[in-house]
Amino acid sequence: MILTCLASGSSGNCYVLKDSKGKMLLLDAGIPIMKIKKGCDWKVSDIVGCVVTHKHRDHSEAVSDLEEMGIPVYKPYEDNSYIGGYGEFGIVSVPMTDVHGHFKHTDADGTECPCYGFIIKHPEMERMLYITDTEFVRWRFKDISHILVSCNYQKQYISEDVTGKRLHVIKGHMELETCAGFIEANTTYALQNVIICHLSANNAVPEEMVTRIKEVAGMANVDVAEAGKTWQLFNYETCPFL
Repeated sequence: MILTCLASGSSGNCYVLKDSKGKMLLLDAGIPIMKIKKGCDWKVSDIVGCVVTHKHRDHSEAVSDLEEMGIPVYKPYEDNSYIGGYGEFGIVSVPMTDVHGHFKHTDADGTECPCYGFIIKHPEMERMLYITDTEFVRWRFKDISHILVSCNYQKQYISEDVTGKRLHVIKGHMELETCAGFIEANTTYALQNVIICHLSANNAVPEEMVTRIKEVAGMANVDVAEAGKTWQLFNYETCPFL
């Protein structure tokens, strides 16, 4: 299984999972459709589906284009009915809520924004988590092999003025130490990759983030999502490095 980052950050987010048969699942669609087509080598007929975490444009820009092309798009923030999956990709949505059922992401005005993470299962990689745009994750997961998770900012780089846009950054996104706690709680023998994504351009230092996450991620590879990067995701039982 190959994971490719087409875009990561406030300007757009989109990732592609591609199995050995060439079948692809899109994770978010927050970039123009032509960039998605190019990122999939123009083989749009091999895209089995797309999952979208929430309605914000940097995650959903190309949704209507994909639907017009006949590609199924799972938007649990609109309809969270169980879909099972697309092709060999099994998909389970996970609401990013607190113990009271409130979503921990916001619109720019501070109102609650429904946002979902996904557990994605495939024989070639076992279980992968994709989680983005949430202040924290209260859930714990079993036997996760790969984690793609937003780690948006470091508190020491946030100014004391936390009104307006900066308040949205804090209330709707995960800080480094919160992310590290989440990774530590979900690190098991099966974990192979932790890829942090959606970093703030002004409020994060990627190298410092990677160093901190490595401290809690066991033997897992730790990396930062950037456009053009790819990673090979193995099934734990067949991984040649374990």
